[in-house]
Amino acid sequence: MRRLGLILALLLALLGTAGVSAREIRQGDECIIPADEVIQDNLFVLCRVLTINGRVEGNLLGAASVATLNGTVTGDVYLLAGQLDFNGVVGENLHFVGPVLNVRSRARFDSPRSDLVAASLSANVAAALPGSATYLGYELRLDGEVNGEVNFWGGALMIGGTVGGDVNASVGDPDATAFPQWLNLLFPLFWNAQVQTPGLTLTEAGAITGDLRYTGPVEATLQGRVTGATVYTPVSAQPDLTQIIPEDQRGGREVSVYLAQVVQEFVTLLVIGLIGLSAAYRPLQLPLRQMQARPLWSLLLGVAGLILGILLWLTVIGLGVLLILLLAWLQLSSLVLIASVALVVVALGWAGIFFIGAWFVSRVLTALFIGRWLVRVAVGDDGSQRVTYLSLIVGLIVLALLAS
Repeated sequence: MRRLGLILALLLALLGTAGVSAREIRQGDECIIPADEVIQDNLFVLCRVLTINGRVEGNLLGAASVATLNGTVTGDVYLLAGQLDFNGVVGENLHFVGPVLNVRSRARFDSPRSDLVAASLSANVAAALPGSATYLGYELRLDGEVNGEVNFWGGALMIGGTVGGDVNASVGDPDATAFPQWLNLLFPLFWNAQVQTPGLTLTEAGAITGDLRYTGPVEATLQGRVTGATVYTPVSAQPDLTQIIPEDQRGGREVSVYLAQVVQEFVTLLVIGLIGLSAAYRPLQLPLRQMQARPLWSLLLGVAGLILGILLWLTVIGLGVLLILLLAWLQLSSLVLIASVALVVVALGWAGIFFIGAWFVSRVLTALFIGRWLVRVAVGDDGSQRVTYLSLIVGLIVLALLAS
């Protein structure tokens, strides 16, 4: 999370200190630069749908829900968008923030030092990149040639082309499939994309001329060629008991580790549950009654709330970046710095609160729901606080046993 904040701040600083002043402004529901139009200056855009078929003699800055770049931008691109399809020509560097980035095979970077800097959920780069690629997000697929180095922080990195420099990557656990499954449920609703399994993969067609340095829970799948050194740094993950426990001791030790995990899960959720009931006993009764009366509807509502929370978080970040772009356009450098810091604080704070609510509070409510049903069947429910606390303990025992 700390690394995410630092890189987000770096991206915002890039947007705020680009040193450009946009003279041409296009805004509205649909903005189209036709093929025969040439804009002799920097272009600032704020559109729902952006399509550039013509030529921009300068930099492109702004935001759009959906952006398509078929024409030419002679300078840098600084764009926030729900999805960017890049099929044209960029003279300098491409900076992108948004859920989906597609750099098609016919796209071209004119400068021999052109770099790609992106923060997104999914990115697919099929064109040749003269410089380096720096990426923060869930997945990045490199099918084109990258002349410089690749720096990656995320879940899944797949290299199917040639990387001329070093590759430095921090990847996720291939066995952790819950997040990719959620993304695959979410993506078809908004974008035409499917996400891949976490981890680092170098396909048979891929090659790394420099060194490969990566961290992750498991070793990478390396089918292609690595000319330089390969350095793997394992990170902590769920321990493999078959490797750390001698065969003649596995039965008892596995049970001990399992019971320790049960106790840890139970105590953690019990503390959170007792604090929640002490601070908000009555407000918690409403969602419990809703879960008891309409369990299926409550489940669907919870899934919808999860998706809505993610979308609202992305929207807040998008609006914040728009504000920073506007302040940069007005050349208010002090306000750009203040707004950048505020956006990072709000984004990380929101993510933390959302994580606590989705990961801990929801499990406590589920335990209360399970425990109340079991207590009602066993001894009855008189609606007293004593029964509520007993239901919490019973439900947490069941949940801890199953979750562990």
